[in-house]
Amino acid sequence: MPSNFKSLNDIEVSQNFLKSLNEYFFQTYKGIGYTDFNGEEIQYFSEFHKYWKNNYKEILNANVNKEKANKTAKALIKARNKYGVGLLGTDDKTQGLSPKSIAQVRFFTANQDFRVPPEGQYERYLEDPTRFDKKEIFEEPVEFLGFLGLVSLSQSDKRTDYAKNSAKFLLKNNIEAFEIAEYYDNNAVKIREALINEKNMGYGAKKANMFLRDMAELGVWNNLKNLESIDVASDINTIKVALRTGILETEIPLLSSFLDVFCYQYSYIDNMSAKAWREVWKKWIKQDENTAPISPSQMDYLLYRIGKDYCKETLVKYECNEKHIFYYFNSHLKNCRVCAEKGERVRAYPSEKYLPCQKDASELPRENGKLLLPKTNLFYKFDGKCIFEDVCKPKSNDFIDLNPPKSISIKGRTSWTSSYSYKGKGGGGMMG
Repeated sequence: MPSNFKSLNDIEVSQNFLKSLNEYFFQTYKGIGYTDFNGEEIQYFSEFHKYWKNNYKEILNANVNKEKANKTAKALIKARNKYGVGLLGTDDKTQGLSPKSIAQVRFFTANQDFRVPPEGQYERYLEDPTRFDKKEIFEEPVEFLGFLGLVSLSQSDKRTDYAKNSAKFLLKNNIEAFEIAEYYDNNAVKIREALINEKNMGYGAKKANMFLRDMAELGVWNNLKNLESIDVASDINTIKVALRTGILETEIPLLSSFLDVFCYQYSYIDNMSAKAWREVWKKWIKQDENTAPISPSQMDYLLYRIGKDYCKETLVKYECNEKHIFYYFNSHLKNCRVCAEKGERVRAYPSEKYLPCQKDASELPRENGKLLLPKTNLFYKFDGKCIFEDVCKPKSNDFIDLNPPKSISIKGRTSWTSSYSYKGKGGGGMMG
């Protein structure tokens, strides 16, 4: 604090405060030291980075709530008995491809990083199977990505490396993707470790788990050993559901990604979410072994869909000039639906947003008794009632729709390692 602090005006106080704040959180200097991250030595980003790296686990104090895990398992058993074995299945449209072709397509696409998974991966194979040849991809990875329609996405250099190194992995071992299982003794753990340990191929734990899940669920590899060791392929959707069901608890709400320097929080919560869902799986087996899946990974797709289709504020409250109140699944509605039933056209106005589960299913927008949603939406399949509603209690006053962590990539277009700013120089930070 400046010695003349009391004589400073508001602007001068702000100048001193923001300068110090910026230095502590976002500025580095020579001699600050280095940290090991993913096997690489990287300079500390700031003094806060040093503190956060050493204390994030104690600050967040994440833990698995076994009582909530037990309730969540009961909800899954109830849903499995109601909706059948298909509840946990994927809806990948494999277009009747052979197991060998499915494996080849999935191997070269599962490791790519998508905010929204690309549609029609298997249709691409039907267009030109030769594009999925390992030698072709190794020699022309950019053309392969262009064929998949991925060249317009961010981090193209990284995607190119993933494609090229995946092809190199198959070439080096003289196998095709379908033969990976046999090559590693049909052992799911060995396969996962091989994928993760292959340098710069894009297969971290999440994507390796997802790939193995798909190979099992789609009937490509039917005799995998140790599949029970493969976890839910955790992402923001499965983490979101873990937080809102309460199976995963933290001491404080999660921090903004701008404070999660080098994604320590994200990695920690991602790992703890997988542990929480494994605990649910264990409780499921204990309560009803006959309906429980072989592996936690087989719960992944359902949980992802619930997080994606349910746990979003897509329900909008409307009020019209005639004081009618109703709800709809977007904020673009022009006229009142109540007045329209009387043949009248009255302007309606959106106000608050809700999670669909926060309102009774009878209040949700319907036509001829059916929800006004695409049939592909999981909310439509369950007719407006989330299978975890009795666990989350979303209509209660103390329900908090906790948010999952976000990640700012270590390397890439939005990268900590390209955002350094040195004390006294100013600037720095993220670029969109």
